Amino acid sequence: MTLPEVIGAIHPLREAGGISPGEPIGDVVTDSREAGPGSVFVALPGERADGADFVGEVFEKGALAAIVSEAGARKVPGALGRTRPVFVVRDPVEALGDLARAHRLRHRDIPIVGITGSSGKTTTKEMVYCLLSPHRRVLRNPGNRNNLIGMPLSLLTLTGGHDVAIMEMGSNAPGEIARLAEIASPDVALVTNIAPAHLEGLRTMEGVAREKGDLFRALPDAGVAVVNATDLRVVREAGRCRAEKVYYGVALSAFSGRILSMTDSGMRIAVRTPAGEFTSYLGVPGEHHLMNALAATAVAFTLGLRPPDMEEGLASFSPVPGRFNALPLRGGGLLLDDSYNANPASTESALRSLASLARGRRTVVVFGDMLELGQSAPASHFRIGHLIAALKVSRLFAFGPEAANAARGAQDGGMDPSVVRHTVDRGGLREAVREFLSEGDVVLVKGSRGMRLDEVAADIREEWA
Repeated sequence: MTLPEVIGAIHPLREAGGISPGEPIGDVVTDSREAGPGSVFVALPGERADGADFVGEVFEKGALAAIVSEAGARKVPGALGRTRPVFVVRDPVEALGDLARAHRLRHRDIPIVGITGSSGKTTTKEMVYCLLSPHRRVLRNPGNRNNLIGMPLSLLTLTGGHDVAIMEMGSNAPGEIARLAEIASPDVALVTNIAPAHLEGLRTMEGVAREKGDLFRALPDAGVAVVNATDLRVVREAGRCRAEKVYYGVALSAFSGRILSMTDSGMRIAVRTPAGEFTSYLGVPGEHHLMNALAATAVAFTLGLRPPDMEEGLASFSPVPGRFNALPLRGGGLLLDDSYNANPASTESALRSLASLARGRRTVVVFGDMLELGQSAPASHFRIGHLIAALKVSRLFAFGPEAANAARGAQDGGMDPSVVRHTVDRGGLREAVREFLSEGDVVLVKGSRGMRLDEVAADIREEWA
């Protein structure tokens, strides 16, 4: 992309001088520390710092241009603004997205897979990558760079050397998936599931369904919607787009499967496709990961892979840190680190998988608040407590204001109050867990990222791994 293309993509309110029309740009960055020769710096306003404060610094590092908001432009020295390519836009985040969209349209021949859902997005994205990467040159957004900043930055690294791109898309407010899909123009869309999550911003389950369903509706008529047949909300949203539908999850679907055996470290699965069945080892335990593998298989099949290509790919999958990552503990115990995030559906899946892995061992749940649930939070946490009791968990450590409802739910469900502990003191929680654990325990650590239960998981790893 050249600077004139940048100008056309971001619709600046005011253009600055110093433009070399044919000069290609380098990396597009939002962190001034990453700026270098040829880069374009998008100055984003933040809670702690305004990117506009660093415009001078990035030009000193050799940046080619900077994009700032109207408010940010007032922080740029007048001489710099007059002599260097400083573009003033209404909204730098929108401008970043427009840049990424323009870049994507220059590579329209490269198929893009869009993945969203209430849970399982990152794990499924990584499984798709493992399936495709031995046979294709694949771009994917790293980690959880799936929002209106991270996904465009990832998409801007797409080159003609790639065969396919996988873009994970997250949302906590209406319209974000539609905007991400507009930017990426996906050819294949997968919605892993639709469940109570981010209700603070999306308000209702209908709001969640509409938001996730926007990915399906962004597909062209020639696109493919990969549909979780076990989730009726996903099926309904898929029915509102005209693209081809491919279903996975139940016996009559094009893609279905079963767990052949499961241990603490993983499971052997059988997967049926329209071109035959294959078996593979998946290096992560948990019944819910079978669905992630089926979704990934359906996407890979849509992009041309067949069963002989897939067994090795799934076997190369490594668990994503903090997402039901299983770690053996001393004395035959097991840590299930699912501390990265939580909503009611993902928590229920994690708890049921914990129960299936117990095999006579003592089970311990360290459960933190599920955030962004709005008015449904008390009832959702109470129901999780009831499930914990029904699954005969040996000990519950509940952490956070809302987790008090889970503690009450567990006791209401018949759990002995002496094995239920609630606290809002992080230090006290960490100490209590350390004191209680013993060899052979199976421990699930689950909570929203803001609860920082990764610290508890780290304590357990340090002492017991």
